[in-house]
Parts: sequence; C-alpha cells; structure tokens
Amino acid sequence: MTSALFRIICLLLIFSFSAFSVAANKPLSSSKKKPEQPSDYEKGITAYKKDDFATALMLWFPLAEKGDSAAQFSIGKMYLDQKGQRKDASEAAEWIIKAAKQNHVKAQTLIGQMYLKGVGVKRNFNTSANWFLKAARNKDKQAQYILGKLYYFGDGVPRSPGKAAYWYKKAAKQDHTEAQNKLALMYLQGDGVKKKPKKAKKWFEKAASSNNTHAQINLAKLYLDSDIVKKDKKKAFNWYKKAAKQDSAIAQNQLGEMLQNGVGTSKNIKEAITWYKKSAKQEHPPAHYNLGRAYVHGYSLKKDFHKGVEHFLKAAEKGHGKAQMDLGVAYYTGRGVAPNSAIAYAWFYVAAAANIKDARKTKNTLYKKLTSEDKKTAVNLATEYKRKYFIRPK
Repeated sequence: MTSALFRIICLLLIFSFSAFSVAANKPLSSSKKKPEQPSDYEKGITAYKKDDFATALMLWFPLAEKGDSAAQFSIGKMYLDQKGQRKDASEAAEWIIKAAKQNHVKAQTLIGQMYLKGVGVKRNFNTSANWFLKAARNKDKQAQYILGKLYYFGDGVPRSPGKAAYWYKKAAKQDHTEAQNKLALMYLQGDGVKKKPKKAKKWFEKAASSNNTHAQINLAKLYLDSDIVKKDKKKAFNWYKKAAKQDSAIAQNQLGEMLQNGVGTSKNIKEAITWYKKSAKQEHPPAHYNLGRAYVHGYSLKKDFHKGVEHFLKAAEKGHGKAQMDLGVAYYTGRGVAPNSAIAYAWFYVAAAANIKDARKTKNTLYKKLTSEDKKTAVNLATEYKRKYFIRPK
C-alpha cells in the first residue's frame, strides 16, 4: 500500500511540473498591451520642442478649428511669441480667447495679462480682472497673485485691501513667493488684515528661503532695525548678501554700505566698492551717490573729482537728494566741474525741497551773493531742475 501511494505522489509531481513548463513556455505577448500611439497634439508638442514649429502648427491647426482648447492655446502662444510664423498679437488673442472660454486656465490667465497690458486687444482693466477672477477660482496661483494686486490698487475692480489679502493668501499657500512677500507686508502693516508681526515674519522667511529677493531684503530690514524680531545685524547682512548675489541692485548697494561701515560684518571698503559698482551698473541712484563719494574722498579708490561728479549727476537726475546737495557743492567750489553759482543754486534748491540737511540754509546764503542777473538765471534753472529732478520723499 505504501509503494502504491508513493507511485501516485510521483505521478502528481510529474503532472504538476509538466503543467508549469507549458505555462512558462507560453508567449508573454498575449498578456501585454500595445503601447498607445501619441495623439496629434502630443506629436505637435514633440515637434515644438525640437523647434519644428511648422510641423507643430500643421498638427495643431485642425484640432484647434475643431475646438480643442489645448491646441487653441498653443497656437495663440505661437503667434504671441513669434514661433514659426509672423508675430501677430491680434491673431494670438483670438485663439487664446477661444481656449479661455472653454475654461482653459492658462489661457484665462494669459488673456487677462493681455487685456491688462493692451497686447493684441484694447486695454481694459475690467475685462482683465474678470479673466483673472475665472482663472483664480480655477486655482491658478499667478492669476490669484495678479488679482490680489488689482484689488490692492483698485485697477478694474473696487479697491479692497481685504480682498487683495484674500487672493494673496490663496497664491501664497501655493508657494507663489511674491504673493508670500506681499502678504507678509500686509500682516506687518495691518493693511487689509489684522496686524500680525509673527505671521509677517513667517511669510517673509518662507519666500526668502525660496530665493525671493524682495522677501530677503524685507527680512534683512527686520533683523537690522525692527522690534518684531531680535535685532541681529549679522543675519541682516547675510540676507542682503543672498539678495545681492541674485543681482538685486538695492541689496548690492545696502551690502556695500554695511561693508563700508562694518555693520554685521568686518569693515571692508574695497569689497564695498565692488558691490557699489555692481549696483550702479543697474543705475541704482544710491549706488551712484556712494561711488561718487568714494571717488571724491578716495575711499579705496584714487581721488577723482571728475568721476565723482559724474556719479553724483547720475544719482541727482534720478531724484537723489544728497547727490543733488553734493553736486551743488561741486558747482560752487569748481571741484570736478567748471564753477557755476547759478547751477549750484539750482541743485541746492532741489535738495532743499527734498529736506536735505543744510540745503535750504546753503541755498539762501548763496542767493544773497549772486548778482541781480545771476539771480534771475538761478531762479529759472531752479524751477526747471525741480520740475525735472525732484522726487517727493516717501
């Protein structure tokens, strides 16, 4: 009985092995699905990425005419960006509007921007705001951010800081860094929302950590001179440096000033000059003023009154009050420029309007020394300069 049972078990094992072999040798292709062929729209995307714009347009155009919103948007972008055919903003707007009307979110945001700037369509803030609102409700963070700005300034919609903060917050929660920065400023000032300094700091930090230069500068200001956080000049310096390395002219100049004065770091005038030059290349008036002073006083540079005056002039013509004052001194003393008391008076006059220390007193003293003819010239120049170069202090 035992041997009979043994033979049955062996037969079962042989059968099982044979069945497994057959199954193992079956072709696998029958269980695999054939790869799906790319659609004409996807083929167009591939062609577009290869800069084959003619093929992309050929593939997308029939789809767009049949009402495909993605194709309509893509064709609109091609006309707008001048990819593969003539640039035609009006034609672009027609296709983008068709896509936007079909709830294509990116098209809604883009046509909102086109109405905002008057590109391909007549400029219309109200229509622009309506498209942004549609896209914002569809959770497009850029549309939410722009809508926030429109509500803040009252462009195309009734001005409402509260609604501005609402939309900034929506975009901020989707990691829109500029919305985070704007929201932080509103919390800091209690503008449209209840004043909450800690929340302001949190949003500044979030945006700054994502390399938003405006937030980095604002955070640096908090650490430099604020009661919201414990003052920390070294942290302020480091945040300014991060923004400066991202080519922010404001941060570059501020970094230069901190290096020149040894604030939050060791004093290093040579390095300060390097940052001033970077900022001045971007025509930042305070940087031109600081460079002008460096040349006039020989701070890590060879004294050169002529170059100093050149920088003062660039800053003064953009409304920098202290540069206007120093330019007046240069024209009065004849250092770096031919002496001219009438021009000196005009610059003192503009500097006085900007409430620069001693400018009014100096202007009045100089006026008394002028001849009757020079006084007429000086007053006429002062009126002209104030019209051209005066910027009211904030």
